[in-house]
Amino acid sequence: MSEPGGSSVSAPTSEVEPPAQPARGFRFGLLTKTAITLLFIGTGPLLAFGLITLAQQRASLRSDAQKSMQVNAEHIGTEVDEWIDKNVRALRTAVTMPSITSMQRDDQAKVLLAIKQAYPWMYLVFTIGLDGKNVARSDDQPLVDYSERAYFKDIVTGGKDLSWDNVLGKTSGKPSLLLAIPIRSASGSLVGVLAAGMTIEETSRSVAKWRNGATGFAFLVDEKSKVLAHPRNEFVLAQKRLVDHPMVKAYHADSKPHLVSFVDDGKDTLGYVYGNSSGWAVIVQQSEQELFGALRATVTAGLVLLGAAALLVITIGIAFSRMLVRPIVSMTAAADRMSMGELQTPITWPGGDELSLLARSLERLRKSMRAAMSRIR
Repeated sequence: MSEPGGSSVSAPTSEVEPPAQPARGFRFGLLTKTAITLLFIGTGPLLAFGLITLAQQRASLRSDAQKSMQVNAEHIGTEVDEWIDKNVRALRTAVTMPSITSMQRDDQAKVLLAIKQAYPWMYLVFTIGLDGKNVARSDDQPLVDYSERAYFKDIVTGGKDLSWDNVLGKTSGKPSLLLAIPIRSASGSLVGVLAAGMTIEETSRSVAKWRNGATGFAFLVDEKSKVLAHPRNEFVLAQKRLVDHPMVKAYHADSKPHLVSFVDDGKDTLGYVYGNSSGWAVIVQQSEQELFGALRATVTAGLVLLGAAALLVITIGIAFSRMLVRPIVSMTAAADRMSMGELQTPITWPGGDELSLLARSLERLRKSMRAAMSRIR
């Protein structure tokens, strides 16, 4: 338009707005997104693999520990069975001899003494008449009345072919295991009882001496939950009944083997109970802290290695994300300068990748804008 007076006024030129400034504070930008993506890609499979491996190792070590307890309990139970069977077979052989079936004291005493000498852990071998009175003994002690003993009643009244009892021996004065079998005449009628007494220490030495580490031990109870062997000698001397022990209670509930976790003396404990052919329970137990010490060490070492590997991946991921984002930030700054009219600085980026192609495109744009500005001037 022309104003009065003939002078012309050019249209006002629009001012170039400065580039928007980034907001202060945390910005979920390209660098952050790239770093998170690289970290997820790098650490995700590593963490998954590590955790799965540690879980498998934990299960394997726990299974090995449990299997070891089971093998030990069954081995001890088998040893006890074999020991009892050996003694029972000796007694069964003896009752076939005429010297024993005769129920004559002098004849029996010779055989009983021979049995004691052949089996030195038998501190006493003796015979009992149907009235419960002692007929003959392998020692020179006075004859004793055994009519109140449970094993005598089992044979004479109950008709059993084998009986045993865990008693305080009248002869030894110590907790003893008594084995008893019937004596029958040639016609098969019952004429008496042959019995042998053995100290519990001898009977269960393989049980009482078994150890595994500082807290692993084994003990043995009979079918009435009475202690036959235990590392704590006072339990044996008192013939303590462990009816409330979790392992004993679990076995007597169904007469089957059990693996049980329980608290013993304030410590988490794992135990395995196994029953032998006599209905006795062999218990093997050990504190979980000691039993799974190797497991915890393995898990700790695995977690440390996993953490170190994850930290390495994180460091490398952040470094690579910066390397990836830095040229983009640099070109963004160059584009901002171009928008402000600064067209003198060349835009370059080495290499032949997509970023270098973008840099060359911006450089062509800079040159074009510079040439256009020169023509306008």
